[in-house]
Amino acid sequence: MGTESSADPPTDLQSYHDTLDSENITFVDALNDEIAALVQNAPDLDYDYVLGDVSGYGVSSNGHGHFDLVHENATVHCVVYSYKLDTLALDVDDGTQVAVKGDLSYYEAEGQVSIVVDDIVEVGEGTYQQVYAENRRTLEEDGLLDPDTKQPLPELPTRIGIATSAESDARTDAVTSIHERHPGVDIVVQGTSVQGDDAMMSMMSAISELDDDATVDLIVLTRGGGADKHLRVFNETPLCRVIHGTDTPIVVGVGHENDRTLADEVADQRVMTPTEVGEVVPRKDDLKDNLETLSDRLEDAYGRTVTNRVDDYEQALDGAYQQLVSDRLAQLSTDLDHAFETVTRERLTSLQNRLDHAHEQRKQQIIHEQETAEAVEAYETARRRQRIAIAALVLLLLLALGYIITTL
Repeated sequence: MGTESSADPPTDLQSYHDTLDSENITFVDALNDEIAALVQNAPDLDYDYVLGDVSGYGVSSNGHGHFDLVHENATVHCVVYSYKLDTLALDVDDGTQVAVKGDLSYYEAEGQVSIVVDDIVEVGEGTYQQVYAENRRTLEEDGLLDPDTKQPLPELPTRIGIATSAESDARTDAVTSIHERHPGVDIVVQGTSVQGDDAMMSMMSAISELDDDATVDLIVLTRGGGADKHLRVFNETPLCRVIHGTDTPIVVGVGHENDRTLADEVADQRVMTPTEVGEVVPRKDDLKDNLETLSDRLEDAYGRTVTNRVDDYEQALDGAYQQLVSDRLAQLSTDLDHAFETVTRERLTSLQNRLDHAHEQRKQQIIHEQETAEAVEAYETARRRQRIAIAALVLLLLLALGYIITTL
């Protein structure tokens, strides 16, 4: 349950005189009324035209045009009411140098001085456009805008370093956009000023610290949208050289879609807004889907590979078997032929020897048989002669006996 205040704050200045020990006091609304009257009625501020460069031009939801008129480090806000905007035959572009004619107005609610514009005259290229062109020419001559010098971003950085204003919406948007796509990515935020006099040195230091951290796979330099004058620090050549010189891939997103800063062009990749920083990491769900797809494809490929390899091995084995059998058969045939020749030669030699031996024996037998036959023949001849001799003797004996008998 809430507690009511014991007393409402006083609205009468008289009650503060004693407390502040002064009668020269007033409320903010009264001060702003007096300032408004002073600004709007001061003759020294009555100029026909005010010169400067257009910055942050846009049309509000109620149709009024708004932009800042910038020169050097000074700015004044300009308002073009909708009825007047339609009569101006002029495209108001950021960076254009214009002469603005109108009345000074002091907006008491916010304490802001503005020029209510009656006329705008384009007088040429803005002062800062010339500075921008010179910076770009210098960077281009030094090779910092060469696309071939850009580093590829890691497909899945495990640790991202973000250089941005530590308590800004840009920090929240960048971190949220990364974790919405992949909650597992680690993020380290290096706080830095992103506008003001110390912004350039602060951002250079933050980038260098992240680049020196070996665990950081990717650096992101980002800030939310803003007027052109607030983004000019991203066109400074020292900052661009630090961005180009990082060993770690770097992405720049400074929250503007229409114009590109030189830091965008020097960086390895550009994103338009802090919310789009998340695009530097893949979606975890997509990775899971891809993993499942690749797993299925791997399984199919493995099955096809195994089948093809088995078929290849089977064909190779059949070919090797056939070749081995053919080689073995050829070798066996050669060995068989050789063995056959050897055995045949040995058998022929043996048979030849046996035949020679038999022939020799036969010759000896024939000689023996011849000798035997000759001996038999000689014996038979001798016996025939003997028989003849005996017969002759018997005959002679018989003749002798007959002679004897006859003589007796």
